Amino acid sequence: MILTGRIVKGHKTQYLKSVADACPPDAGFRDRLEYCLLALCKDADIMTPVWLTKNTAEISRFGKTDFLPDQFAEKVAFDRFEIKIDEK
Repeated sequence: MILTGRIVKGHKTQYLKSVADACPPDAGFRDRLEYCLLALCKDADIMTPVWLTKNTAEISRFGKTDFLPDQFAEKVAFDRFEIKIDEK
């Protein structure tokens, strides 16, 4: 799996990076997604967002989802954090 993360403020991209999972081949989808999400958050120096039911529905339906500022425990300086699965 390759997960691309993008931080957006207004109409401008402030951060864009893709990470590949390094999980064992027998790891499940959820574990691989979590590993990549944590890696993106660490690289972008942001807290891990709260994962909501809407995120699960969007990932399963569209292969992407976004996190709004109210999904972070601390105040953030951007409008949304988007993630997209580029490869399964």
